[in-house]
Amino acid sequence: MFFDGYTFLLPISKFSYGYHFIHAHYTHFILFGVVVMISFIMMMYFCSFTFKFNSNFNDGRMIEFIMKWLPANFLIFVISPGFWLIQYQGSMLNNSDLNIKVLGHQWYWSYEYSDVPGLMFDSFMKPTDELLSGEYRLLEVDNRCVLPFNINIGFFSSSTDVVHSFCVPKCSIKLDVFNGLLSNFFYYFPIPGVYYGQCFELCGSGHSFMPIVLEVNSMECGKVWALSYLS
Repeated sequence: MFFDGYTFLLPISKFSYGYHFIHAHYTHFILFGVVVMISFIMMMYFCSFTFKFNSNFNDGRMIEFIMKWLPANFLIFVISPGFWLIQYQGSMLNNSDLNIKVLGHQWYWSYEYSDVPGLMFDSFMKPTDELLSGEYRLLEVDNRCVLPFNINIGFFSSSTDVVHSFCVPKCSIKLDVFNGLLSNFFYYFPIPGVYYGQCFELCGSGHSFMPIVLEVNSMECGKVWALSYLS
């Protein structure tokens, strides 16, 4: 299924797999263990035996130290993979073979291929009465952003009005874009496919109607598409 039943979308790259693993496996199992441990302690304390603190024992420095040391180390243990993933995100690509400029408008996206002069277009949501069989309602657009796979791609994003958010969940891409500020990120698509996203920022009444569609294909197909579009 498109949304994989009930969980996150299945990852398509090492970067998105890292996010998927940390959320769906690493953090969930840790939190489950903590909930079980706390539930056991509370059950022992309130329901059975005599597992209670002695109120006559006034010196609780050791207990205070343990109760401070455990949460601090628990938080470090939980967030450490996230810091590694952020560092990996910033250093996984140092340069790009293709640059795409993305502009957010109320309420559509504009794409400009900086390395292909003259290749720029607007991308609007496709009306429901124009959808073809197999296309997703409120997610399909009239002009897809066609990209090649197996190369480093740089996305440079900005806004012409309010704050928008360029987000493609399956690729673990989410970039807030602001008017007057150029934000960028780099990505490597290892496999071809069609990846859907939306604006994830409350940018006005048309917020729910500015989808994103990235069509990742081979370099040869991309060249044919670019030549047909320019002609």
